[in-house]
Amino acid sequence: MRIKGTRHRQVVAGVLALAMCGVASPTLAAGKAKSPFCASATDIAALNARVLQTELMVAALSCEERQRYNAFVTSYQSVLTDRGKALQAMFKRVHGGAAENRLNSFITRLANDTSQQVRERGDDYCSYAGTLFEETLATKPADLNRLTSKPWIESRHGYRSCVLEASSSKTPG
Repeated sequence: MRIKGTRHRQVVAGVLALAMCGVASPTLAAGKAKSPFCASATDIAALNARVLQTELMVAALSCEERQRYNAFVTSYQSVLTDRGKALQAMFKRVHGGAAENRLNSFITRLANDTSQQVRERGDDYCSYAGTLFEETLATKPADLNRLTSKPWIESRHGYRSCVLEASSSKTPG
């Protein structure tokens, strides 16, 4: 069956959009959908740190919180650098030669998702962001894993943990 005219363009556009979801949103392909890849504890720490950093960056721009964002980056610089390298290594391991593009798409998706939260929450978002900045700046960089092990952070990146998979697949003894 051949589709003609406007309907054909709509179908083609829809198929292309679906195909791009796998490219533009690696977490949908590698995390939320069934995938052979699961993230190690190091990967999860890196993913969680990136989610928090992105949330704070968008809050800095949306809520005039640049000063506190700069304090966060300065205070956490060493751990953010380490987590950034771990995130790059994970994407290289999982996506090979496409790692850089996939990582850029992932970071862009996180920023877009966070920007959507700003729009949905309206004025309440900046109050929420202020509380998040307070909690973050009151936490020592060495405690970043504790700070970022919140369900909302872990759900944002969409990757599943190998540790959780292993513990849930054990049979009672």
